[in-house]
Amino acid sequence: MEVENHHALTFRQRIGLFTPMLTFLTVFVSLAAFNFGYDVGTFGGVQGMKAFAQKFGRYEEDAKLWALPAYLSSIMTSTPFLGKLIGTLSCGPVAERYGRKMAILILACISLVGVTLQVSATTAAQFTVGRVINFAMTGFTLVVVPIFQSECAPPTLRGMISATLQLQIGFGQLVASLVNYGTKGMDGDVSWLIPTGLQLVVPVIILGLLPMLPESPRWLMARGRKDEALEAMVKLRKKDVPIELLQEEIELLAASDTNQGKGTWKEIFQGVNKRRTIIAVTAMFFQQITGQAFVSQYAVIFYQRQKIPNPFGISVIQAVVGLVTIIFTSLVVDSFGRRPILLVGGSLMAFFLFILGGVGTIHNPNPTQKNTMVASNILFGASYALSWAPLSYTILGETATSRLKEKTNNLATSISVITTFVVSFTLPYLLNPPYAALGARVGFIYGSLSALSVVVAWLLIPEMKGRSLEEVDEMFEKNIAVREFRNYQSSGIGGAITREDNTLTEISGKSSINAADKAI
Repeated sequence: MEVENHHALTFRQRIGLFTPMLTFLTVFVSLAAFNFGYDVGTFGGVQGMKAFAQKFGRYEEDAKLWALPAYLSSIMTSTPFLGKLIGTLSCGPVAERYGRKMAILILACISLVGVTLQVSATTAAQFTVGRVINFAMTGFTLVVVPIFQSECAPPTLRGMISATLQLQIGFGQLVASLVNYGTKGMDGDVSWLIPTGLQLVVPVIILGLLPMLPESPRWLMARGRKDEALEAMVKLRKKDVPIELLQEEIELLAASDTNQGKGTWKEIFQGVNKRRTIIAVTAMFFQQITGQAFVSQYAVIFYQRQKIPNPFGISVIQAVVGLVTIIFTSLVVDSFGRRPILLVGGSLMAFFLFILGGVGTIHNPNPTQKNTMVASNILFGASYALSWAPLSYTILGETATSRLKEKTNNLATSISVITTFVVSFTLPYLLNPPYAALGARVGFIYGSLSALSVVVAWLLIPEMKGRSLEEVDEMFEKNIAVREFRNYQSSGIGGAITREDNTLTEISGKSSINAADKAI
């Protein structure tokens, strides 16, 4: 049987593979990322609100507006990523020892504390500390969610399911933009307290529904809890799948060395694991170094300084376009694959950033040129949402071996957090006077980095769509070249697990189509 027979699946068949529990797991686990997107989107607008600037900032005579000074904007935007780093480093040991569900429980509790500090803040320091604590929740999310989703998803749905993490981030940013747009004209602190306080909703939902969530079957197998792993697998697969086939898959997982115990930190830099670590780190590094913070965190104040009308309305448009693009990617990634989308998306990112930088060289741009800036920014954000934004998490979730997944994800996400901190900290100084005052010309910097991401993706990142995690292990062990991944056919245990999953997929797909036909 050919490994890539899943290509025959139609979109209708793929959607039919979702069981109620798998759908719940996909949405619920990724929901933890909603608050990250919401927080980033909220603060990107809140720092441009007059009441917030009056409380924590100062009046700038030259610009004729209340604003946070560049140093304070830099600190309040970038230092929370230190909390994200702490959360990242803490999550791996928790998820490895106590399970994926415990990590999700802890991240929800962290979020409640962080948001409470923000809404009760009387100083910029307290507000920033609240964001730092809240971002520790984000660190937990970015480590445990890709692991949890990749371990529970069938190979033919792993790309779609993994992309929901970025989908929730994008949805959070959209909701934040809409809330900011609705409250920006309110008098007093209520204009920023409402969007900030709404972050309390998601952790409460997570804590309420967490008991319904099954644990990861692969984590249970690594702990020697085979019966519980089978029970979790039964919940995740369709009811009409014979129990004998699920038991056979569990036995295959048990036979795979990658699901036996956990490795050491030293192992992630040894042998074939070094290559896998480099791929995971590369994916997360280029997700952030290409300048997405310019769109997600500084767009509103950039438009304000450029005297572009309705900056809050534009931020809503940006969020809508980004969300639609992420949805598109999640629907096609298991058909087209990861590499083609990364290469096309990265190329478009570079193209639109270079246009933005070019327009930025014009002194006193006219309305048409300002519109070109806005369009370039929006289209850069769409290209990012098409490619590096969601697919970095997909690659992160499927690259590392199960024995080292927590540690590899810890390292890759930590590099991502440090990169995000550097970008977020330096952007106000690059954008605004009296420092570099590059304005839109930062497009040249991040456009060049986006172009570099295309080259690196071509050289390093293989195509892993439609493969079981154990088959991916086998392919790395055999040191298959990057451009040979797509056509490789396995004869080992990993390939057997993929074929077993494909058999279950065919059964579930046929039953879904038959049920739909009967309903019609």
